[in-house]
This record gives sequence, structure tokens and C-alpha cells, in this order.
Amino acid sequence: MLRVEVHAVPQAVTLRCLGRLVLGWEVETLRYMAKSRPETCLILDLSGVQTVDAAGLGLLVELYCWALECNKVLTVTNPSTWVSKLVSLTNLHAVFQIADCPEVELADDEANSRLAPNEMTA
Repeated sequence: MLRVEVHAVPQAVTLRCLGRLVLGWEVETLRYMAKSRPETCLILDLSGVQTVDAAGLGLLVELYCWALECNKVLTVTNPSTWVSKLVSLTNLHAVFQIADCPEVELADDEANSRLAPNEMTA
């Protein structure tokens, strides 16, 4: 099962993924949620991802190519230890912009209180 929490600010969105990024509903859920966002900066927080299979890695590459075509920025943040090892093993760290940093900070506390995270589960 994959749960995706959405934290949006103007021009940027963080999709915090929790669970498994594997073939099936999980991959399709993240694909739909990422490609349907209008923001120019897409941040994938993979700190809660426990398992990634070939379909999950393929989706990450697909989203990277899609972002380039659409003049968007895709950043992968906080990969779990297991995901970091897999990305390194497959040499995808040379492709992705990977950061170990917190999600985009909001401009002020008022904006933070207005934006409640949305989530979708597959």
C-alpha cells in the first residue's frame, strides 16, 4: 500500500510517499498525483518508502523525463536508507536531483495554518 500526502505552496508541491512504490495501484497513484499537479516544482519525499521495485524505479525515471518535457523541476528528497542504496546501485543518483532536506518552507505562519495536507491511499 502507498499513501501520498500532498503539501502545496504556490509554485511548489511536496508529495510525501509512505509505504511501497511497486507495480500496480501504488505506481499508478503516484503517477496520477504527480502529473496532475499544476505547480512548476515537484518534490518527492521518499522518507517513508519501504520498498521499491522495477516499476517504481521506472516511474521515477518517467516522472523525471516528464518534468523535463514540461519545464518543471523534479526533486527527490529524504530517500530512506533502502531507497538510497537502490538508487545508488542502479546509478540513478547521477540522473535525479536528490536532496536530504526538509520540504519547501512556507512564506509565513498564516499560510502554514491554511494549508492542511491532503492524502491519497492506494
